[in-house]
Amino acid sequence: MAKLTREQLAEIKSYLDQGKDLPDDYRHVLFPPQKAEYDLVYRGKERFEDILANSWSVPLQPIRTFNLRAGSPSPSWTNRLIFGDNLQVMKRLLDDPQVKGQVKLVYIDPPFATRREFQGAQEQRAYQDKVAGAEFVEFLRKRLVMIRELLHPHGSIYVHLDQKKAHYLRVILDEVLDEGSFRNEIIWRNTNAHSKAETFGQIHQNILLYAPRSTFTFRKTKRPRFKEYEAQHYKHTDERGVYRLSDLTADGIRSGDSGKDWLGYSPTAIGRHWSIPGYVYDLVDKDIASLPVIERLNYLKKAGIIVPPDKPGGQPQVKRYKTDDDGIFLQDIWAYQPYTDGIYADSDECIDQDVSWAIAKDERTEYPTQKPEGLLARIIRSSSDEGDLVLDAFAGSGTTLAVAEKLGRRWVGIDCGKLSIYTIQKRLLNLRAKIGNEGNPCKAKPFTLYNAGLYDFDRIRELPWEDYRLFAVQLFQIRDEPHAVSGIELDGYKGASDVLVFRFHDRKGVQLDTEFISELHRHLGGKSRKEFFIVAPAACVTFLEDYIDHDNTRYYVLRIPYSIIDELHDRPFHEIVQPVDETHVNDTVDAVGFDFIQLPTLQAKYSFSKGRGDLFGWATIKINRFESEAMTKAPRTFKNRETLSMVMVDFNYQGNGEGVFDLDAVFYRDQIEKDDWEVRISPQLLGAKAMIIYIDIFGNELREIKTPADFGMKKASGAERESAGK
Repeated sequence: MAKLTREQLAEIKSYLDQGKDLPDDYRHVLFPPQKAEYDLVYRGKERFEDILANSWSVPLQPIRTFNLRAGSPSPSWTNRLIFGDNLQVMKRLLDDPQVKGQVKLVYIDPPFATRREFQGAQEQRAYQDKVAGAEFVEFLRKRLVMIRELLHPHGSIYVHLDQKKAHYLRVILDEVLDEGSFRNEIIWRNTNAHSKAETFGQIHQNILLYAPRSTFTFRKTKRPRFKEYEAQHYKHTDERGVYRLSDLTADGIRSGDSGKDWLGYSPTAIGRHWSIPGYVYDLVDKDIASLPVIERLNYLKKAGIIVPPDKPGGQPQVKRYKTDDDGIFLQDIWAYQPYTDGIYADSDECIDQDVSWAIAKDERTEYPTQKPEGLLARIIRSSSDEGDLVLDAFAGSGTTLAVAEKLGRRWVGIDCGKLSIYTIQKRLLNLRAKIGNEGNPCKAKPFTLYNAGLYDFDRIRELPWEDYRLFAVQLFQIRDEPHAVSGIELDGYKGASDVLVFRFHDRKGVQLDTEFISELHRHLGGKSRKEFFIVAPAACVTFLEDYIDHDNTRYYVLRIPYSIIDELHDRPFHEIVQPVDETHVNDTVDAVGFDFIQLPTLQAKYSFSKGRGDLFGWATIKINRFESEAMTKAPRTFKNRETLSMVMVDFNYQGNGEGVFDLDAVFYRDQIEKDDWEVRISPQLLGAKAMIIYIDIFGNELREIKTPADFGMKKASGAERESAGK
């Protein structure tokens, strides 16, 4: 049996004392899986059961549901876009019966941890991974353990990596999912030939396909044939259509009719036998499948489906007609070639079946590391059906979610970056029906944006009591098991200890003071355990201590909003961190715990300037002061503007603060600092109103709505706009 922590032992005893079944999580703790014959050993590697038991779980706070028709009843399911650390989010999803065991397809494109720089938008570096070696392997292994628990019994996982880490993750996937779960290593050519490498040029990435069961969902698909091939082979025509001549034999010697000579040709002499393809039976009226092979061959020859040899001893051939389904089954090398005359067959599906590494103009988001829709269309079509649930835990630019939406799948997307969330939000609200984001506009089904790990406390305080209570229980990892002690209604257990959620809703103005705890202790009459937890809004608590002792009981106060009390977790608090330049957009994040939104302090000057040679000038934001702090027990101090992450702008904002932010541009702190703390915007881009979002490194947002007049400028005339566009 695995070694258990003191809290786990107390919790198990509590269940046994009450005669209750243990939670499913203890299946992994008490009966850990058998170790494989091989094991990748490295520093910091945790046991499966510890990952499942000790990973912090955070509640999901719904922020907004998009595309929900006014007046219509709430649907039983909306697709989910979740801002937060994916490990903490997936741990929470293990409690959701709509997700746990229901995910049919997982695609993840995690940071590659190669320290290699890629070219991104505007010739800038797209990202540079900061986690390498064992730390990265364990980071991803933990998430694969959670994914395994969420996966449908007949589901599959695609992990997108590069050559420098694929071999490590192959071993980890064998360990997490079992070696027999491996199905394919797909080689995707993702760039042109180049001369940058010192040895052979690296022009591909790796996609590992795993499925725990042999009955996983998979649909074999084809790509069109080359035009050159068709021109060389499909050069015959009869009353049935265009056809090519195909072999009528197969490997291996057979006795009986299958090995006999026919029309002067002996298949046995070359180690083969007659093999009539199944499609020919659909070309004849009579049922001949039960006839001896030689009789079938004679019948098909008479029907004009088999062509006799044109010289003695030659091989008879069968006609294979061109059909809409004609093509080559996809293999494990996906190499794109340009679409030029003489290369590919004409096909409406051609752009989907041959995956370009280039991002089509109409689907480009300028998000670093964006993948083409054609790549995800191939994966989603191959390994899921309409209505199935698709998960992308590193959602990035949202390609997986956009394609899943177009192909009629349900989806869950998770990312820890605000840039990712706003990029995806815009993408989903501006979809076009075809892969490559072409064709007619299409409206995404309702989807809900959630926060996980960073919360708006004003929204929480306004929740109905039962919703507030549930949020509080989930926030502090409390078992939701209401019970009574000495007539006092309690809300659950933390380990084996009792928990009370302070009911401030019912008693406006009531405070949690030392007298309240003394009175509570008196009513419990000595029936309380060594530890007792009280969850309460920080504004209701009148003392500063984290706990108060009475006799042999320590009463802990868990404040909302308040970050983790150190004793509640075996790891220190780590907030989600936002990037300060484009190279850090895809940094790995391993957050622990939760925090609450605090608006940063901003002092900025909005002005219009026009230098010599400037045709239209610049609308300028001068950031003089920007300060923020995380709500930790020991707040850190930062220099002015040190906590600024980025500034996002919607040039033509529609609404009065409640509208949808439509991301048009992002300015990172590193560039703002180089520009003397100025954000410069072409006035030609500004509409009647612009929304500007200042984001700090903790994910807090400060929003402002500005008009051209706020910049000290008049709105450009239509003639000026037309001139600017030329």
